[in-house]
Amino acid sequence: MKKQASLNELWGLSYPLIVTMAAQVIMQFADRMFLAWDSPQALGACVPGGMLAMTFASMFMGLAGYTGVFISQFYAKNKRASVTVSLWQGILLSVVSGILLALLTPVGKEIIRTFGHERSVQMLELEYFGLLNLFGGFAVVNNALAGFFSGRGKTKVPMYTALVGNVLNICLDYILIFGRVGFPAMGIKGAAWATILSSIFMTVIFCVLLFTKRTRSRFKIYRLAGFYQPIFARMVRFGLPNGFGFLMDVISFTLFTFMVGNIDAISLQASNIVMSMQPVVFMVILGLGGGIQILVSKYQGFKRPDLSGRVVKNACVIGYTYAGGIALLFFFGAPFFLHLFIPAGTEGAAQLAARTYPLMKLVSLFVLCDATYLIFGEAIRGAGDTHYYMYVMIFCAWILLIPGTWLLVYKLKANVMWVWGWLTFYAGLTAVLMVYRFWRGKWKKIQITSV
Repeated sequence: MKKQASLNELWGLSYPLIVTMAAQVIMQFADRMFLAWDSPQALGACVPGGMLAMTFASMFMGLAGYTGVFISQFYAKNKRASVTVSLWQGILLSVVSGILLALLTPVGKEIIRTFGHERSVQMLELEYFGLLNLFGGFAVVNNALAGFFSGRGKTKVPMYTALVGNVLNICLDYILIFGRVGFPAMGIKGAAWATILSSIFMTVIFCVLLFTKRTRSRFKIYRLAGFYQPIFARMVRFGLPNGFGFLMDVISFTLFTFMVGNIDAISLQASNIVMSMQPVVFMVILGLGGGIQILVSKYQGFKRPDLSGRVVKNACVIGYTYAGGIALLFFFGAPFFLHLFIPAGTEGAAQLAARTYPLMKLVSLFVLCDATYLIFGEAIRGAGDTHYYMYVMIFCAWILLIPGTWLLVYKLKANVMWVWGWLTFYAGLTAVLMVYRFWRGKWKKIQITSV
């Protein structure tokens, strides 16, 4: 039996989530690598188009993902009926979110046109974003369904589901992008369909597992289906700021990416290459953050903030060991990573590499700031301090990152190195603000499931 708030407990809960996120990174890496092989324009379009789709979905995913926090507290208190009711509220929120997301597709396309990227790139961005956003509701639903398992400590279920889905995605990427086994070559459109089909397949897996006879009987899945206002309202109260804060984080990165595209085409490609490698840290620490959220929520339910603090200390040991190692690899191993994105003989390869090398050095610092922000940010979010998280992200996105990037790109005509330096400063400030909030300890008094 694992000791409460021990390193082993956190690792046992987190490593399946880390594997889940790592699989997502590998899938995304392969997706962009295949598109880089297809054409430079496809590589230039996939990051802005994909990030805009992620931006539109982010608030809804943050809202649906908070289902797992509620389930964690109710399950720790052995309130099975409340676990099931929380699941259904999360599903209802996800379905409504998916419909709203699809309706926002024309808005997203207009945003892409507004930024005025090169015509060949813009057409691919529109195609890629349009498909991903129209079917983005499946990813939102998967977040809520995964919360039913991860909130109860069954984190291997989402892990295996994600592994199957991501392997399918990579296979479909190769088949649909390049036109294999009888399919026509679809380019970036094929990459979008690969993501959509694998996401639908994951939804099917979660539903099959949810409606097994044992789970139906134990949690009264059918009997407790429906709307329950008290938990629904509290889920919106805490989950909406969580989702909106996540939206501010993602939208700042998305607008940053689009604005970098207006420096020049080489800068956009260099930035996209670096942005494609940054998730190697972000997504893995985000997986660790899932474990932090679950355990902090659990111990807050028991009114043991001292154990929540111990969870964060252990998270720092794991997180900084990993992020520090990756930072060193990025700093000293830049040529290896760049060769994966810039095949020999690619037109303009030398110029692109010269623009990307300095960014790789800077990203080594960026990933350490990002890890700090995620570890402490996930802790206070797991405790229910989502309003503070939201306010910080609004301030940092709309007062700091977005206006500063606009000034550097459009007025000062700064190069991409200066722009990424500003992004790194933004990451450092958000990290400091999350550490400060955790240290102040106001999160210790919050109870999210007092219904």
